[in-house]
Amino acid sequence: MIRFKLPDDLFDDPSDNLPDGWSRMVPDIAERRVVIVIGSGVSRHSSGSGGKRPPLWKEFLEQAIGECSDINDADRDIIKDAISKGDYLHACEWLKKELDSRWTSFLRDMFQKPKYEISDLHKAIHALDSRIVFSLNFDDIYERYVRHEERGTCTIKNYYDDDVEEFLRGSGRYIVKVHGSLDSVSKLIFTQKDYSQARVENSKFYQAFDAALLNYTFIFIGCGISDPDISLILENQKFLYQEQNPHFFITSKGMSSYHKHSLRENRNLKVLEYDPIDDDHIGLVNALNLLNKEVEYRRYDVEKYIQAK
Repeated sequence: MIRFKLPDDLFDDPSDNLPDGWSRMVPDIAERRVVIVIGSGVSRHSSGSGGKRPPLWKEFLEQAIGECSDINDADRDIIKDAISKGDYLHACEWLKKELDSRWTSFLRDMFQKPKYEISDLHKAIHALDSRIVFSLNFDDIYERYVRHEERGTCTIKNYYDDDVEEFLRGSGRYIVKVHGSLDSVSKLIFTQKDYSQARVENSKFYQAFDAALLNYTFIFIGCGISDPDISLILENQKFLYQEQNPHFFITSKGMSSYHKHSLRENRNLKVLEYDPIDDDHIGLVNALNLLNKEVEYRRYDVEKYIQAK
């Protein structure tokens, strides 16, 4: 008879090594009651040809300015000022106008052409075995990895799909592209107009998003705190449902106590920190690997296993 062999170190409870507060996520992850949300900080761990890394939003906009050779100095200063103030949506809208027909090729040059490789962070997130992952990214780095690992059994949905709400009741695994993908550049949510238009024309997706927030614990990894859509949805939920359990926002150490307080009070986000260790934030990968170990510890129900021996 073939016996299933558990990992040799499974019985070494890893909870003592996890960063403060991280154990609070374990029950929901173990029972697959979470939606993991990945942002540009996750893609940033990948590297492509020539060591190039996917740009964060600010970097992307600054590089886009360099592509606008015909823009006058006054307009260039206006866009730079918007970027410096964090008004990325309007800056992106104006840059899209300036680049015009070159916009699509520029996006693909930034997010697709370098052939970004899978990173250890992508692997650590996938190892948590969440049934639903929301991606805020335009690239397909995480999707490529999951499709390979799951042998094509993971379903990819975009916010504009007619049946996007399938992830709520489907029994399979889903990756939902919250802002679209480079497969349909015209449908990317990137500018102020894009956000406003999507909320009207794709309201079914946002209703499904609301429903998911009520039924699942969201864990934000590599995300910023300024995404307009997500901010609005979280704030609405917070004030409509006062007793709802918090969602989790993972970030490196250093966020001020005031910002943490605001995120909890206004968006119901509990901030969980990690030590980045180095400029590549290897500390996040290490922390997620420890988290996964504790999740597996719980899933195997080790205590009952030991008692039965």
